[in-house]
Amino acid sequence: MADLDDFDRKILAALQRDGRMTNVALAEVVALSPSQCARRLQRLEEIGAIRGYGAFLDPETLGFGITALVTVTLEKHARAKIQDFHELVRLKPEIVECLALTGDGDFQLRIVARDLPSFSRFLLEVIIPMPGIATTRSHIVLEQVKSTHALPI
Repeated sequence: MADLDDFDRKILAALQRDGRMTNVALAEVVALSPSQCARRLQRLEEIGAIRGYGAFLDPETLGFGITALVTVTLEKHARAKIQDFHELVRLKPEIVECLALTGDGDFQLRIVARDLPSFSRFLLEVIIPMPGIATTRSHIVLEQVKSTHALPI
């Protein structure tokens, strides 16, 4: 882990709450001068502690009524097959998250779709026919109890 002091942690915590905060406002929140705050912020970006900035969009408001979790097991675990799978996943915008797993299954996909028929088509026409897929197991999300990207800093 990067060598972070209390000011760095305060900067990161504040940005997790409001990524649109101006440098002046951020400096005020963490009790630093704007120039010191800007230097620290730049360092946090350079070391990769801050990967980027963006807006958190609401899937339902934007017409994506279905979120599904799909566990994928590959037929073979050759490096080339795994890399091919990674590349196919990156090309599909409906797949909003892909995690490599231990235990049952090799990957967990989080997929968004407009409705159940759209998800079904995507699963049957895109995911299952992907080369190297042995099995899939799908779960439709009924309710999102918690969702955050904030880390416990």
